[in-house]
Amino acid sequence: MSHTLSFYPAPKSAKQQAAAKWWRALRGLALLLAYAGAVPAAAQTAPSALRAKAYILDLSQRRITLPERTFYIEQVVDGRAGRPPIGMIYRGMYDKQAPVLFRQSLEAELGTWLQQQFPKRPTDHTVVLCVRQLGVNETVRGTAKGAIASADLVADIYEHQSDGYHFVRTVAGRVSDRGIGDNSDHAEHLASALCISLLQVLPTDWGRPQPARSLAQLASDKPRGMARPAILRAATPRRGLYFTIEQFLANQPDTTAELHIDTVGVHGVTTVLEPGVPTGNSSEWKGTPVLRARMRTAKGDRIPSKEVWGFSDGRQAYFRQINYYRPLTRQSDFYTFVGAAPLDVTAANRRALNNAMQGAASGGFYDYGPAGNTGQPIVYSLDLRTGQTGPFPAPGQVVKRDTAFVYVYRPLGGSAEPQRVLLNDHQIGQLQPGETLEIPWPHFGRAMRIGLGTPGGPALLLTPSTATATYIRLWPTSAFTPWQLMPAQQGEAEVDALEKRRQEAR
Repeated sequence: MSHTLSFYPAPKSAKQQAAAKWWRALRGLALLLAYAGAVPAAAQTAPSALRAKAYILDLSQRRITLPERTFYIEQVVDGRAGRPPIGMIYRGMYDKQAPVLFRQSLEAELGTWLQQQFPKRPTDHTVVLCVRQLGVNETVRGTAKGAIASADLVADIYEHQSDGYHFVRTVAGRVSDRGIGDNSDHAEHLASALCISLLQVLPTDWGRPQPARSLAQLASDKPRGMARPAILRAATPRRGLYFTIEQFLANQPDTTAELHIDTVGVHGVTTVLEPGVPTGNSSEWKGTPVLRARMRTAKGDRIPSKEVWGFSDGRQAYFRQINYYRPLTRQSDFYTFVGAAPLDVTAANRRALNNAMQGAASGGFYDYGPAGNTGQPIVYSLDLRTGQTGPFPAPGQVVKRDTAFVYVYRPLGGSAEPQRVLLNDHQIGQLQPGETLEIPWPHFGRAMRIGLGTPGGPALLLTPSTATATYIRLWPTSAFTPWQLMPAQQGEAEVDALEKRRQEAR
């Protein structure tokens, strides 16, 4: 990079000094205006607070229709654990986060609006809509222009009969569109998500017998009437490509496509592929491989990555997050993965303002790179009912305390030299061939970092399962990565075999 420096002779008179001072002020103002024009309007003035005024959802002007409707919603029950906030969006000239609220309660607002949409008729089945999950959010990817506004809903339908309330089915819907200025009609998104969900009630078999519940029991009820997806019933996912989440749920990938997996270290190359990924010593991705994949059809045609939802290598399923593929960890009836945090809008706006001010004062200083928490690894959840992914736990979400158990083991063979195992860059033990290390992890919802050798060395970021033990096989000489996530059954069998061998050798 070359720099051009211009030198001006020092003014020799008071008039010249005043002229020079005026010129510096004018030059600074010009630079400030130039920088201000290059940054978002939200960054041109420092925000006075981190949060904006609450966004009030108003459904009164929205209309939805259901052809061949056979039910009437007499009541809405808020069955969300802990009753967390509905969501967070960005608003105002500073793009500050604002909580999403109803003017009244969720039950009152949705109940009244749904009854206006669908008046009661004599032949209708009378039902209660018990909301299990409701989110209206905006997520920023890279810049505000890449913002996604979404609404998602999960609810249980109960029919009101003479002896109580009988579970009928679970419904879910999700709608997404551009956010932050491009499309801020969050009420329309929620109305559409409700319509998608309620359409699923139309083919309901109302004759299925289900246990009766009281109205007070509905909020905490956990019905089991719906069939579990095939992916949750399988020991391992089938090898192949998933073009949709429906293929993943059915465990029916495309097995004819060719798959080539590439590993990319977190260095300068990743900033080209993914500008939001932090690099260097400040990056919590340091030492971890990230996966990219190249896919072709059976005829050899290239498959664009944007058309692929994920893939499986026959042992582990991977989900595509923008340009990279993240290993999925099953947590009972949902999945988690470690991915890159979305754009930290507050930090980015603050940086843009600082760049503008410093550029005006010093003649062009820029602070580049991801701002704040942008791109750092965080835990996400994948909701199988809606396909929605989001930081886990969500704001206000109640997460039970639970301990996961991780078993790191080293197969027989290879060098006898002990290998240092690190947890979050602190040594917790050493492994020789044939040895196993048990690691309890009582921090459900937080990512753990398993490292080898020294801090910053080859590492694996994961969110271990509390539903089953997590097994990691250590191959110190592997060129790909020394860490291999193993299917639970295979990992357990290999660890048991090593333990049996040790006992026999005593």
